[in-house]
Amino acid sequence: MCDEESNDIGEIAPDNLVIYRACSRSSFLTPAKDAVAEVAFQKDGQNHKDGLSLAVSVAESIRYLTKNHGVIRILVGDIHRLDRNLEVHFYASDPLHVVIRNLPCMDRALEEKERALMIAAELAARAEIESASPVPKPDR
Repeated sequence: MCDEESNDIGEIAPDNLVIYRACSRSSFLTPAKDAVAEVAFQKDGQNHKDGLSLAVSVAESIRYLTKNHGVIRILVGDIHRLDRNLEVHFYASDPLHVVIRNLPCMDRALEEKERALMIAAELAARAEIESASPVPKPDR
């Protein structure tokens, strides 16, 4: 695993919480935009040192992006029930954002990369599309 940092990890998120991930790249959805692509749940240690970040609302998921290609959603319980030792935690300093911990990384040895691909596919199969089009930022 490549969760190298853990200084802002808070409480574990409840299984009944729906969480959202902005599609920062168009490849997070299949070309037909009818399903979530595995790449949406692939992480590398260089960019995701504490885990893979998601949010508790659509608005929060797109908050820090200048552009998005849609938003996906997944139930925390679906992540925990994979039985892959994955944990979803709130950030201690920002309870509107969560992080998936213990995901294997794409930029590690072949064995870990293979596990990362398999788990990403399992997560993508359980995730749903909230919006297949860019979501405008709400006025603040």
